[in-house]
Amino acid sequence: MDYLSLLPHTPPMRLVEEVVSVDPGQQAVARRVTRADDFFFQGHFPGQPVVPAVVLIELLAQTGGLAAGTPRPGEPHQPRALRVAAVDGFRFPAGCGAGVTLEATARVAGRMGGLFKIEGTVTADGTIVARGALTLADVPGRAPAAGA
Repeated sequence: MDYLSLLPHTPPMRLVEEVVSVDPGQQAVARRVTRADDFFFQGHFPGQPVVPAVVLIELLAQTGGLAAGTPRPGEPHQPRALRVAAVDGFRFPAGCGAGVTLEATARVAGRMGGLFKIEGTVTADGTIVARGALTLADVPGRAPAAGA
């Protein structure tokens, strides 16, 4: 399955570059290698680029979208228009810049109707740079083309 095609994002906002694993409805792991020319380094901060916290949250949201939105084997694929509905308790114990491999691990911690609670972490070359929870909402009647 082409997991990247399940994401409603396109570059440059599709932050996931590589899908490591997906357990549909349960968990996903995805990666991105940061580069000096990434759009989010422009002006953040000149001479000492740092990956913005919101980019780390978005990477986890996209990975969580894969965990929540990937059909289970034998299930028909119904594209979901998942959007970030809430962000909760994020911590950023370390920073990171260009030239690192970001790895997001997202777990579906709960589901109620069209809401999915995602918990997870983002590491940079093995060091935790973000951890927290977010809620993704399935927006009925919306085409999955606008992004999280």
